[in-house]
Amino acid sequence: MMIQETDRIVVGARFKMSALGAARCPDLAGQTGIVVHVSPRTTGVTVLFDGAKRPTCLHKDFISRV
Repeated sequence: MMIQETDRIVVGARFKMSALGAARCPDLAGQTGIVVHVSPRTTGVTVLFDGAKRPTCLHKDFISRV
């Protein structure tokens, strides 16, 4: 598996919603999951929440590593 890195967020890393993410997306507050893609050109990260069937794209500041 190839590892992509942008700041400290890497593909395959476990994450939780950050305080900013919980404030901006209250429905996702307390959720955890795994990072599946880190965009090299934008501030977006694609994540798969635990129990979800489809990935979600979020701003990288909305998540923090577990």
